[in-house]
Amino acid sequence: MSEDVVQRKLDHLNTVLNQDVSSKSTTKFEHVHFEHNALPEINFNKVDVSTRFLGRNLDAPLLISSMTGGPEKTQRINETITAAAQSLKIAFAVGSQRIALQNFQSAGFNKSLRLLAPDVPILANIGGAQLLVNDNIDMAHRALEMIDADAMIIHLNTLQEVLQDGGDKNWAGVLKSIEVLVRELKCPIIIKEVGCGI
Repeated sequence: MSEDVVQRKLDHLNTVLNQDVSSKSTTKFEHVHFEHNALPEINFNKVDVSTRFLGRNLDAPLLISSMTGGPEKTQRINETITAAAQSLKIAFAVGSQRIALQNFQSAGFNKSLRLLAPDVPILANIGGAQLLVNDNIDMAHRALEMIDADAMIIHLNTLQEVLQDGGDKNWAGVLKSIEVLVRELKCPIIIKEVGCGI
């Protein structure tokens, strides 16, 4: 793993921690209008938003998704988020495990996360472009095992990778690699786009 990839991950973290990254566009929620109901005829104590996800009970159908990954510096952040997920009884997905997998080190991803959150789903995470390596099945198994994950996220961050210096430019064959992974892994796989909509 080249130092530039590690530095890129640190830059991502430092940007979020030290710069204004608020969106200049809207979420379109300003177009949603609720009708006020002063007499709802409901017992709010009986509203139950708990659910079951990946074989585990959650207090709410929420997922803290893919906050940060990579350098050892992120370990404390991920441990804090994991402990919060356990406390709130909601699911948690780690950030990209790319650095940990390619360096064969934990890089802040290890079974300590499962010890902090024994009762909630934890999801592993690798990038779509990383599936193009020859040992992608082994890599996916290692990602799951290193954090004792319940499922795998494949993140699609094509625009980010193509535009950033040193980013992955080859995305030809990612769909086929996902198909192979779905057949080979014995766990649920979630495909998600990073910051762009799906």
